[in-house]
Amino acid sequence: MTTEARIAEPPEFTAVSVKGAVWLAVGFGLLKYVLSTLGQIAFQHAGYGIFRDELYFIVCGRHLAWGYVDQPPIIPLVARISELLFGLHSLALFRTFASLAGAAEVAMTGLLAWRMGASLWAQALAMTGIVLAPMAMGTASAFSTGTFEPVFWMTVALATMELARLADRGIRGGRTVALWWVLLGVAAGLGLENKWNEVFFLTCLLAALLITSQRKLLASQWFHIGFALIVLLILPNLLWETHHQWATLELLHNDQVNGKNVRLGPVAFALNQMVDFGPLMAPLWVGGIVWLFFSRAAQAFRFLGVTYLLYLPLMMFLHAKDYYLAAIYPLYFAAGAAAWDLLFRKAWLRCGLMPVYVAMNVLFIAILLPIILPVLPPAKALAYQQRLHVQPPKAETETTAPLPQFFVDMLDWRQKADLLAAAWYSLPQAERAQAVIYTGNYGDASAVNVYRPDVPEAISGHQNYFFWGPRTYTGSVMIVFGESRKTLETNFDSVVEFTQDENPYLEPYERGPVFICRGLHENLQALWPKLKNWE
Repeated sequence: MTTEARIAEPPEFTAVSVKGAVWLAVGFGLLKYVLSTLGQIAFQHAGYGIFRDELYFIVCGRHLAWGYVDQPPIIPLVARISELLFGLHSLALFRTFASLAGAAEVAMTGLLAWRMGASLWAQALAMTGIVLAPMAMGTASAFSTGTFEPVFWMTVALATMELARLADRGIRGGRTVALWWVLLGVAAGLGLENKWNEVFFLTCLLAALLITSQRKLLASQWFHIGFALIVLLILPNLLWETHHQWATLELLHNDQVNGKNVRLGPVAFALNQMVDFGPLMAPLWVGGIVWLFFSRAAQAFRFLGVTYLLYLPLMMFLHAKDYYLAAIYPLYFAAGAAAWDLLFRKAWLRCGLMPVYVAMNVLFIAILLPIILPVLPPAKALAYQQRLHVQPPKAETETTAPLPQFFVDMLDWRQKADLLAAAWYSLPQAERAQAVIYTGNYGDASAVNVYRPDVPEAISGHQNYFFWGPRTYTGSVMIVFGESRKTLETNFDSVVEFTQDENPYLEPYERGPVFICRGLHENLQALWPKLKNWE
């Protein structure tokens, strides 16, 4: 039997074939988990703490709902569970679920490669690529809506691959088909409850199936059950959106109109895909896309290649951030493993070239690691960055901090909370009862609410804080951060600067002064609708 013929027939779920693939995937998954945990310990030792968005997710988790202005409910729920189980003192413990998600991403990449026909050495290569991919490192390093996204997408892809193979055999009904459709529906539905970006992935996947010969799997009677499961699982969030006048769509519209995000041209956007997943690893996943299109061995999975060619230009057209494609790449690392298994048939090529190729990637990532992840204290990280003459990429137009935004957003939050709390404690006892802390950004408000439970809950008009409202405060006395003095003097009788955060590594809007303001000209309850800030 030729190599081409061997790979053209993906392995069945036999005890022998499953055992090796599963144990290899488990081994690499454990390796990823250990590396992620050690990374968290290094971050905390270097002086970094909870990420800006994580603080916000923690507060959202304390206000559990079926939706929020800027995300569906899963990540706040996970943040709440993590806070209750592990507390907030250890980054390694608090981010346990993020580390597990990263481990699952690596393991599932290996299993997908096996299902595409790759041998054990090629599966190991695919998983090595994800372990070393800078973007995959980042998504597993903190809670975000992108942390669990690859797991949901890969589960959907695996189920679709199996249904396509069954459809090729003329099998469109029965228990096996039903189970795969149920798995697909549940994974897709939960993925949408994690991040709305999956809508575009599912749309491109469906279009790819319709374009290719795999369209026949949609003729199954279980297709409607799978679709119904997706709708059922996302329905609570849809009802929340309806009740809140489709707040998320308004937010997305504001981002486009206000030009918050850096807009990359098609060439820069495409080049960033290679940077995000390691330039030296590009031949692996690019080879996977080519294999999906042109190899007879990949005919059953061709729809995955079409999915990428639909999804990439769609993200370009929507001016999405370049990392919005991160969840799709494990599919092509897996496909690349099958392609390389076919290409490097001779043992001497595998035993000679592959170790050299992997070693080159390990060395390359080791050199760049202090720029990819915050393993060095801020001063040393900046010096290292300058020595390599590397400038951090900008995802947002207002980003001007010298360090990568991912690093900066893990700095100073406890100190910021202490400054705002100190301003509140500086007030006479009679004023404290009516004083409220107001910030222009959800990160600052969340820092107070997470780190300083001894002071009243901070409020803000930013993102979902707007829905939580001004509570009973009138605005007679306010501790304000994130607003200009000129604006405040227009709206208050008295504005006094209490202190200033002067951390040189922060963004300019996080180094501003803390003001004590008295005598708001308009009652805060009446003013609140004007303070909505969704961006």
